Amino acid sequence: MKLRHVLLEVYCENNTSRPPLCCKDGIGNPGYHCLSENCPNVSYTYAPHEFAYAGEFGVVPDSKAWIGFGGDMFPVDKDENMESEFKELWERICRQKIQEAYEEYMKKMEEI
Repeated sequence: MKLRHVLLEVYCENNTSRPPLCCKDGIGNPGYHCLSENCPNVSYTYAPHEFAYAGEFGVVPDSKAWIGFGGDMFPVDKDENMESEFKELWERICRQKIQEAYEEYMKKMEEI
């Protein structure tokens, strides 16, 4: 069996006060269960170039636990042809931070 982690932005489009039976976290709180239960109110899109911490059940807990490439990370005055270079730089930094987080955790765990 092969494994792959996939980051998605999941949306709840239920505008009623009555949640469907598959709704586990309440209207407006979409998650993996919406996809697995084929909820009629769910939609989703990919989340390119994002860096996130996922808590229990693989859900990112809040807006301070993720950041995506965009906005001020690609300054307006930069040449659009350099976008791929900026994304490559972002990827290198993210991968480095993942390794640093692991190493810091292991070091602090030894201190406990």
